Amino acid sequence: MNHHAGEVLEFPRVLSLLAEGAETPQGRAWCLALAPLPPPEAAREVLDEVAALGQLEPELGLPPTGGMQAVEALLDEARVDGSCLEVAALLAVRDTVAACQRVYEYLEEAQAEGSPLGQQYLAQMQPQHELLDRFERTFGPRGEVLDGASPELRSLRARLRQQRAHILRTLEGLLRDRNLASAVQEEFVTQRGTERYVVPLRTDFRGHLDGIVHDRSRSGATFFVEPLEVVGLNNELGSLQEEEAAEIRRLLRALSRWLGAESSVLRGNMKVTAHCDVLRARWLLARRLDAVPPRIAADPVLELCGARHPLLQVQQPEQVVPVDLVLGGAERLLVVTGANAGGKTVALKTAGLTVLMAQAGLYVPAEPDSVVGWFDGVFADIGDEQDIDRQLSTFSAHVVHLREILERSGERCLVLLDELGTGTDPREGVGLAMAVLDELLEQGAVVLATTHLAGLKAYAYSRPQAQNVAVAFDPASGRPLFRLVYGQAGASNALDVAERLGLPAQVVARARRFATGEGEETATLLRELERAREEAVGAAAAAEQVRSDWQRRVEEQRTLLDEARVERDAARREARRDADLVVREARQEFREVVARFARREMSQQDAEVALERGAAQLGDALEPEQPAVALVPLERVAPGDVVHVSSVGKRGLVEELEQGGRRVAVRVGSVRLWVPCDELSAAPGDGAAPTGLRTARVSVQAERGHPDVVVVGCTVEDALGQVDKALNRALLAGAEGFRVVHGRGTGVLRRRLREHLGVEPQVRSWHPNQGDAATWVDIG
Repeated sequence: MNHHAGEVLEFPRVLSLLAEGAETPQGRAWCLALAPLPPPEAAREVLDEVAALGQLEPELGLPPTGGMQAVEALLDEARVDGSCLEVAALLAVRDTVAACQRVYEYLEEAQAEGSPLGQQYLAQMQPQHELLDRFERTFGPRGEVLDGASPELRSLRARLRQQRAHILRTLEGLLRDRNLASAVQEEFVTQRGTERYVVPLRTDFRGHLDGIVHDRSRSGATFFVEPLEVVGLNNELGSLQEEEAAEIRRLLRALSRWLGAESSVLRGNMKVTAHCDVLRARWLLARRLDAVPPRIAADPVLELCGARHPLLQVQQPEQVVPVDLVLGGAERLLVVTGANAGGKTVALKTAGLTVLMAQAGLYVPAEPDSVVGWFDGVFADIGDEQDIDRQLSTFSAHVVHLREILERSGERCLVLLDELGTGTDPREGVGLAMAVLDELLEQGAVVLATTHLAGLKAYAYSRPQAQNVAVAFDPASGRPLFRLVYGQAGASNALDVAERLGLPAQVVARARRFATGEGEETATLLRELERAREEAVGAAAAAEQVRSDWQRRVEEQRTLLDEARVERDAARREARRDADLVVREARQEFREVVARFARREMSQQDAEVALERGAAQLGDALEPEQPAVALVPLERVAPGDVVHVSSVGKRGLVEELEQGGRRVAVRVGSVRLWVPCDELSAAPGDGAAPTGLRTARVSVQAERGHPDVVVVGCTVEDALGQVDKALNRALLAGAEGFRVVHGRGTGVLRRRLREHLGVEPQVRSWHPNQGDAATWVDIG
């Protein structure tokens, strides 16, 4: 990520929001230093881990990472031979070890739930039950070293308590002595110096008690005196206290040595705990932003639905207007235009922040299934870049950043440019902006730019890789709608905005007069481009509708053809079974005749007559004669008429008339055929609609090895009619195709025939044959 781009896009503020959800200093540091991950696979893995944590929350809650402290330096110190950490340091380590242990137990439960988090990270940790037990035996809840830390310490503290009790009894006895009543300031025992027990006496105590003065009150009226009777006892108490301190020191040193030996393990546990803390922060930020996991694409594209600026989502969630952002692929440049304060810069920053968040493994505030492609770099020039320290004007600062972008960007980079070409003369600004955009497109970058310059709006219409995007504006209220409208160039509406913001009416009116006529030529061009674009979009929609209708008709014809093939196959199987039965019966009769002749039960002449009669009956059964029917031509037909189709010799039901009346659609059984009207005649028989096809008696040349339909020398109309007849016969016969011989000639007949075949729904494909003198037609 380019540092300047991150700053102007305010990505550090997003990371600060992320860090608010961390409970550990390590986790907060990781969150604030988060950057895009190198490969897209790494970002996908992190997003999957966040999703896995979200699935665990209803059952287990979030990882209990609280309590871990930054003790890495203390662990390094503990590794030094002879080191002894102080109690406060050891208590910090204790809290850290306890926090890691809680996370370890959480991951154990996650593993039991089948979560990939438990399976992946539990193996990277080691439990520290014994170390925690040692901490619990050594320190109390307030951090005090417990008597039970060691037997020696327990014994020493028992002796200390006894010694203190002995000293107190001795001093209390002295205070009760009547001879000291006049010298004693107050009847209590206290400590001074290095915990030496003393009694408070008046300044004139001398002569009443021998002892050592350790302190004097502020008023000077009281001396704190250690009587000679307890000096030895206090000395013994001091010796015991020194032994106690030495024992405590020994215990702390032993505990430090243990930590030094386990420092690498503890660091590993802390690393996993910090990682879980960052995952926790990622999930909390996702909930806070109402964000979703983006689909990370390998290509540099952006397809965001309902994207929201993350910082605005936190500050003003009710007022945020989602935007759709589609960029990359064939269109690598979006030029966003429209009213001031209409949301152009917000859309620009939303795109950039969304990319950076997705690449860093963060959920993005958008609708589900939003796609964020992988960009090798993100560059931005946004806002007022004036730099007084470097003596740069606003325009100069923009040029410096543009130079850096052109030097460092390239293919698979995202470039965000706000108010491109402003800050100088508009004509020169437009020229500079066009040159920059051309260079970026030639480099292969993906660019999102905002502008108010009319020249850049026309530029976007002139480049196939570019598209205009307008910020929607309500002319009735004079307010921006903060939505993006693709394919349109937006007006700046500067005067409307100025009027809404309270600029004096006379000033606005004068500005409108001054502005009249300025840029009219460009505005007219843009209006014409908008109108042409709308017409092109309408034509494309109509063409798509036609294509869809033809596709539907082709699918219908294919379905009908499949049904016809099924019926044909069934009819053939039925006919074959009937024929087999007739043949078996005839064969049995023939055998009986031959057997009777062999037994001399009938003469040779009678046997021959019987055999001839059986053969005739067999022929009649297998190929019954069709009655001759007089066909009456029809002058006109209408849908629903039952007709006879001469080209196939079958009855059919008229379903549709072709516009112009040259052909009609006839359903013959389950097959729908388009035939010329002159092939129709009144159907013989009872006029009932045909219910099915019997293919056993259909005699079509297509069943005998793919016939040639020769149309050489025919007119185009006659040739098309012969091809239609051949197509219908082949469909009914179940043939796979046939050949049309048309010759080479001038090529007119060949071209018209192939154009005709290309729109016939029954024709699957065609290809040249016999050196382009014929065309082979695949049907079905």
